[in-house]
Amino acid sequence: MQAKENRAACFEALAAGCERQVYFTCLRMMGNRQDAEDCAQEAMIKAFRAFDRFRGDSQFSTWLYSIASRCCLDALRRRKEPLSLESLREAGWEAPCEEPSPYLQLEEGERKRLLEQALKKLSHEQRLCVVLCDIQGLPYQEAAQVMDCPVGTVKSRLSRARQELQNILRREGELFVQDVRPMDEGRESK
Repeated sequence: MQAKENRAACFEALAAGCERQVYFTCLRMMGNRQDAEDCAQEAMIKAFRAFDRFRGDSQFSTWLYSIASRCCLDALRRRKEPLSLESLREAGWEAPCEEPSPYLQLEEGERKRLLEQALKKLSHEQRLCVVLCDIQGLPYQEAAQVMDCPVGTVKSRLSRARQELQNILRREGELFVQDVRPMDEGRESK
């Protein structure tokens, strides 16, 4: 009985520091709180059940991210719904704190909407690469461990995902063209 209690306490101590990031990873992948909570909870339960098999070959957080990522990918494959940037905003992800003009706020909202649509067009694997590397900031090696694939695969998927996002967004017009602002109304010159 004490061994089970020690196991539970050890798992809880390790998982407590990762719980929030696991939830946010799930939220970014799933696009809404309910599904993210379900996936995060499922990941924690699976991790606890498999804790005896954790060998320590990677960081505990990496091992936990890989379980959470698989839970999300499985859920996405079942539901076939894309990521929502609105849920990212609900999770605390916001534009910089400086208060832009209403015109720039409107423009930023349109950019986010277009980016959300572009993210929906990526494959689940490419989206996971973008979430892990570009949004979560994981190093390639750790993302590769989470995704259970070689580092080169992560790099190539991320490169293709970024290129695809860039192509999609460039087709959307002026909001994603660098240093070109044909409609300057409401903007201050620098």
